[in-house]
Amino acid sequence: MSHTFHTGTTAVTGPSGSGKSTLLRLVAGLQNPTAGTVEIDGEPVGRASWFSAGDPRVSVIYQDYRLVPFLTVAQNLSLAVEARGAKSSTDQIEAALARVGLPSSMADRLPGSMSSGEQQRVAIARALAVESPVLVADEPTGALDADNTARITDVLLELGQSDDLTVIVATHDLSVAERMDQRINLGAGLLVAAA
Repeated sequence: MSHTFHTGTTAVTGPSGSGKSTLLRLVAGLQNPTAGTVEIDGEPVGRASWFSAGDPRVSVIYQDYRLVPFLTVAQNLSLAVEARGAKSSTDQIEAALARVGLPSSMADRLPGSMSSGEQQRVAIARALAVESPVLVADEPTGALDADNTARITDVLLELGQSDDLTVIVATHDLSVAERMDQRINLGAGLLVAAA
């Protein structure tokens, strides 16, 4: 299979078990391909190891947020930045929160005190704080109601269209997929552009 993802938003759809999550893990360097290569800007994707969480050019947004429950929002964002070997700043954290429509006052809150939609926006802000040019989101709206699904989709679209990021979203939700710049369907080991 061969495909080039461009700046902007791409939805990857397909039935359960078709390989959507595997594709995202390959792009992020969290899983090794059985054959061939995965590249970003002509350079092979970095592999996960004991010393790295995959390619630093890629940030992953998970359906279940994966926020550390006993750390504040600011600490969750700082941890992600520092895990990449950089220093975080209050300005950087506030800017990431603002990009997903959250006020800086959220920085001192614990994840458990927030709604599902707010937690997902914090997870996206965490991905933005590390300043990766590629974001992969695995069912980012799967656990959200219709209003929060629309809000998170708006955030992802804005990032792909206004911030010149490559945003790849695996989703079963056709209302999310239809709003993306590009749609591809994964099935039987093939990626096919959706009509």
